[in-house]
Amino acid sequence: MPHKIETGFGLPPGNDGWTDWTWFHARYPSETRLTILCEAPVNYSGHFRKGRMVPCLGEGCPLCESGLGNQARYVFSVVEWESRRVGLLELGRGHALQIQDWMASNGGLRGMSVSIVRASAKKQSALEVKLLDEEAPLYFKHLQGPDLARALKSTFDRSVRSSLEAVPSGEEERRRTA
Repeated sequence: MPHKIETGFGLPPGNDGWTDWTWFHARYPSETRLTILCEAPVNYSGHFRKGRMVPCLGEGCPLCESGLGNQARYVFSVVEWESRRVGLLELGRGHALQIQDWMASNGGLRGMSVSIVRASAKKQSALEVKLLDEEAPLYFKHLQGPDLARALKSTFDRSVRSSLEAVPSGEEERRRTA
């Protein structure tokens, strides 16, 4: 069978492009400027375990039963200004509600530009999210972000198994995280 070779900047045959994304994380001290590509975020309830968020499995969740609390998480598709990479940005409820407040002045979510930066060099330091007054780069207008639900499911499929291994009893988990 001959190789399928195309000309131009489109995606090669058989590549739907939805996997061509990254997770964006705030850095310190430089800010990351992003433009939101989605009309609405996806959300889930998650637990922070082994250095990452894993989804709550609902009724009978071993992480809930071990006493590990959960939190609301919101995932947005975005494009980074400097690299023009498309990816995902995950925020907690407080920052998501702040973005929701900014939507009125922006005329919607898609096209809103924000910057993210960590308050210090520590990985778990406070996240600062600011609305940018600058006009979004023109190239964002033709971009579509990845299918948020599909990307989240793919991420969860890879991470849940390792995060649920050896879930300690509730008392042991509380001692370790206290």
